[in-house]
Amino acid sequence: MNDLIKKLAFAIQSVKTSPEESREFFQSLPDNARDAIWAETQLFDDSPTGRPRTLINYDKFEKDGTAGKDYIREMEFGEGMHLLKYISPESFNDLYATAMSEKEPRRWLEESYQHAVNDGEKRRFEDFVRYSRLDQVIGGYIQGSKNSNIPTMRKGWDKNLPYGRQFREKLKNLETQLGFDGDKNPWFER
Repeated sequence: MNDLIKKLAFAIQSVKTSPEESREFFQSLPDNARDAIWAETQLFDDSPTGRPRTLINYDKFEKDGTAGKDYIREMEFGEGMHLLKYISPESFNDLYATAMSEKEPRRWLEESYQHAVNDGEKRRFEDFVRYSRLDQVIGGYIQGSKNSNIPTMRKGWDKNLPYGRQFREKLKNLETQLGFDGDKNPWFER
């Protein structure tokens, strides 16, 4: 097992919360927010504890009823992508620089940012990409599959999105480093 897998596995375990803590968080949100969010990773200043934590909206998964049997571990892995910038900053910064400099992914990130701004996003473009959107794009590349346990990863995420040539190669490399080989991986069952 390589160091990146070990670091990410440790980080994911370190930020897990109990179902009770997750439910308490999501029940505190307004209905429209609670119904829109499948999971949330809070990092440092975002977290009321001052420590990173991952919260899964168990009630949303249960109400939806279409999640696969290993949705919790797959969601924990997906939310773990928010931790990549802390556990492997060199890998994350290389992905960030490539995505921001290559035409196709940059345009896609800008379009995503515009949608987010229209929905109330306040951060600068660079911060939106660095602290939110790029993590989603990385997770979508790795987890997007018709066989995903996560309903939102079954549609809309696939390897044909505008990742560009260089960024796609770096995502493939990360996917391999994290132990993915098609639907086989050390993180969750499909």
